Amino acid sequence: MAKLPEFKTDEEFAEFVETHDMADYWDEFEEVKDVKIKRPVKKHVSLRIYPYLISEIKEIATVKGMPYQTLIGQWLADRVFQEKKLLAKTSQEA
Repeated sequence: MAKLPEFKTDEEFAEFVETHDMADYWDEFEEVKDVKIKRPVKKHVSLRIYPYLISEIKEIATVKGMPYQTLIGQWLADRVFQEKKLLAKTSQEA
């Protein structure tokens, strides 16, 4: 079996994993037991949204097979990510 190289960054490791067959390095890995993943704490918010809009969102969420609150959260996260990228790009140009 091949020896897993040392990596300076997580990005280097990610690139290596994407371009190599990890089966060649299987003996290098340790078995992990009792992994505890901490979920980020969420905060409850209250919004006033038009009833017709809630109906539309619920319809879309049903088609996607998820709770409408989850869909709203995903949409907000996506939009925040887009806005942050746009702001970063705009501030670099200034």
